[in-house]
Amino acid sequence: MSFVKKELLFKHKVIENIFEYQDLESEVSEIYTYFENSFLDLFENYSNLFNINDCCFYLKNDCTCNAFARKRNGYNIIGITNGYPILMTKKLNKENFKNIVLVGISNEKHLSEAYCDLEENIDFDFSKFILDCSIRYTFHHEFQHILQLNCAYTAGEDCLLHENLELKEFDIKRHAWEYYADRMASFEVLKYTFSVYRKLKAKSDDKLKCLLFVGCASIFITRGLFYFGLMNQIEPEYQIKKIDFYTNKNDHPHPIIRSFNLIEYYFSCIIESFPRLKLDFEELFINVVGISKLYFDTLVPKRDIMSYLWNDLRTHLDDINQYNNDLYDYSIHDETTKNLLISRGIDFERG
Repeated sequence: MSFVKKELLFKHKVIENIFEYQDLESEVSEIYTYFENSFLDLFENYSNLFNINDCCFYLKNDCTCNAFARKRNGYNIIGITNGYPILMTKKLNKENFKNIVLVGISNEKHLSEAYCDLEENIDFDFSKFILDCSIRYTFHHEFQHILQLNCAYTAGEDCLLHENLELKEFDIKRHAWEYYADRMASFEVLKYTFSVYRKLKAKSDDKLKCLLFVGCASIFITRGLFYFGLMNQIEPEYQIKKIDFYTNKNDHPHPIIRSFNLIEYYFSCIIESFPRLKLDFEELFINVVGISKLYFDTLVPKRDIMSYLWNDLRTHLDDINQYNNDLYDYSIHDETTKNLLISRGIDFERG
């Protein structure tokens, strides 16, 4: 593994618009430092693990919330915009999760008590955990794109993949790449969740369940912020700008499809990794949606914005199922996806 300094790539015009934050006020600078260090540490660890060389991470000068992966002139580049740390910190702050323990009402007493125990644990913070899960989801999604670009013989010398939806011509290969990048990223969030659980001084299966629910909710909320058109808004009274449903359009799958595919895959990973929990899908779903509703009700009070999600799901469930079947049929014949999964030791017919 080798990392290349961003200044060198900027000098040779491989990257552009580097954002520098060191001279900003300390509170803002600390936010950027935290995000940059988080991405750098993850990139260094996983590029070593997968033997990816000539890597670079940088912050790009762009006020929107976006992340991207790029293969250019042989360099493997992951970046985030300078809007991403500020907008994510603002959206996932402690105030927006002050009611999270109320999700315990829908659970049995022992699980409700586990939520309360975590809330009272001075060494644990729900909002920080949710933010860290979201960061890891974003990083691993982009790192999966790096792996895809290194396995694709037709990717070309300059290929850019980024997270924000664009109204471009439909490309099923791009949809398939996004689909599997989401799946791999959700599994990495599950792994991180278990690592946090292992550090707890007082452990129990109920606490592990709670952490698994909250970790999945972090991904669901992250996707929901894009689905409701809230991510890039900074005004205190947010306006809902929901993305109209589609299947075979644009360069990314629709956010609601991504959200529910993520929950389904996350659940299958729990079943395989933690069979002793005897978790059923309904329990995971109720907790993830419950946490998300408490969050969005706090972020956008007096508006039941989760009802938009239910309406789309009821209206388009058959379309979603057909789209997923088509996507799977394509994916099993896509050499890039197939070879990458095989290289990671994943049973493709089951994965």
